[in-house]
Amino acid sequence: MIQNIQKILAPIDFSDFSMQAMRGAWELATDVAAEMHLVYVVAPHNTFVPLPLATDAERTRELARESAMLQQADEELARIKKAEFDDSKKIVTAALKGPPVDKLVEYAVQQDIDLIVLATHGRTGAQHIFIGSVAERLARLAPCSVLVLRRRQQ
Repeated sequence: MIQNIQKILAPIDFSDFSMQAMRGAWELATDVAAEMHLVYVVAPHNTFVPLPLATDAERTRELARESAMLQQADEELARIKKAEFDDSKKIVTAALKGPPVDKLVEYAVQQDIDLIVLATHGRTGAQHIFIGSVAERLARLAPCSVLVLRRRQQ
């Protein structure tokens, strides 16, 4: 099964946890000669107040914020690709906008991803219930296998 992996998706949010998982995904990708897709998703703020109900000024601010975040993410992904992976042609980067789990599942389908490798933030209790777990939802909805890496205890 591991020999058939040609494309690995490593979603990141630029946190230390996700950067560790990205490095683990790259180790695996290197071992099996796979391509690694490094993806960042800009989550819209309109999760609780749908954008159509917002005022024109609020919609304009939100669209400007999302556009700026996408540009910053593209720049950071390019920096990481160069600094961490010496601009390897085996690294594909993308910055997307939308609900993170939905966008990652959609990307995995479109790109024929074989494995998703991501970190868990280890949220528990009320924070887990309120925010939910991207890793947990992704494991249930992804069209491929998902490897969730826990943070190593110091």
